[in-house]
Amino acid sequence: MNEQVISGYKSQSLGLHGTIPGADQLREKAFSNFEAQGFPTKKSEDWRYSDMRQFHKQAYGLVDHAAKPELPDMLGETAARFVFINGRYSEDLSDLGDLWQAISIRPLANHFMSNEYRVNELITGTDAVSCLNTAMLRDGLVLSVPAGVEIDDPIEIVHVMSDASNQAAHVRHVVELGEYAAVSVIERFIGDDSAYWTNSVLQARVTEGAKLRHIRVQEDGANAVHTAKSYINLDGGSEYICTNVALGGKMSRFDAEVRILVDGAKAIVNGVALAGSGQSHDMHVHISHIAPHSSSDQVFRTVADSHGKTSFQGKITVAKDAQRTLADQSFKALIFDKTAEANAKPELEILADDVKCSHGATVGQLDDKAIFYLTSRGIDPETARQMLVAAFTAEALEKIEFDDIKEALSGRIATWMLTRTATPKA
Repeated sequence: MNEQVISGYKSQSLGLHGTIPGADQLREKAFSNFEAQGFPTKKSEDWRYSDMRQFHKQAYGLVDHAAKPELPDMLGETAARFVFINGRYSEDLSDLGDLWQAISIRPLANHFMSNEYRVNELITGTDAVSCLNTAMLRDGLVLSVPAGVEIDDPIEIVHVMSDASNQAAHVRHVVELGEYAAVSVIERFIGDDSAYWTNSVLQARVTEGAKLRHIRVQEDGANAVHTAKSYINLDGGSEYICTNVALGGKMSRFDAEVRILVDGAKAIVNGVALAGSGQSHDMHVHISHIAPHSSSDQVFRTVADSHGKTSFQGKITVAKDAQRTLADQSFKALIFDKTAEANAKPELEILADDVKCSHGATVGQLDDKAIFYLTSRGIDPETARQMLVAAFTAEALEKIEFDDIKEALSGRIATWMLTRTATPKA
């Protein structure tokens, strides 16, 4: 890899020493791992669909200012809102509501100020992008929900990037759920048209009987690069329900790595990606069934317009002792033009012999017969296409338990379709 790129990131990481109590050694280890492997290329199987060439050419700088742009309206009713501007927490723009009475939420640096030994609980990551996130630790939230506490309304975390060309924000969130606790976290990513990089990691430990709902909405600016990873560990009888929606950015990639460690846990990871001209959205999921009597489900729906690209790689691993596992995986893509691209790579690795696992992938165009049926009943062709795409993506959104948020996301999809007015080409 370019020595100037390595040198640039090394200088940045060294400059952050002392900013997170107890993290200096962890930074050094993570940077050594990053330096040893460098940014991935298409020769790496897990990154074959992600164009990482720009990362090999220059080091993105750390954003050294925090502007205060206008914030978007909330997606729906929330218990609290936490705002990060250019990767830094903004107390002035955040609203804790009454949440502080029920759970513990603190900025990353403050959390480790009195718990330096706990910094080793941070996941370093194995790929270069996650390692760099660890080496560049600067800000994030630690959200701890005590045993038995259920938060009814979701918590919204808004990441805003502004005036940050050739600069990056590396944010780390930590979610800890006590036994039989429940919380919903919405992560939103927005920004202007500057050529910035958002590199986000969320790690969570979901203990016995607990439930974590995770909704991600990526609406970054047109020139942005977005990489994100979720590391989730599930204990007995716990649940992780994730819905990822990718709309913005020039290139985006979301990775979910879920490990089912104890009997009876359930993981659901769904996603929608809409790629217009010049956009590339990559979603990569690996669910590891390590314990028996567990289940997982993946539903991904993508749409690619002319010169747009969507990609999905989903892997289910069932360990030898993970008997009575139920696992399903479904990927479907629509392409609107012969220049559009949709890639799929579903994988099953099963070492147990008493399981029910399935996967399927299809790529096609909108059904001409369905469009004809709707237009024959007085619906104009564009509205017919919008209705069909809404129905196509609805299955991937159905696990969202909040009707107002589901409606808001359906509205985003409808708005995206309004800009696609040309008749699809073969």
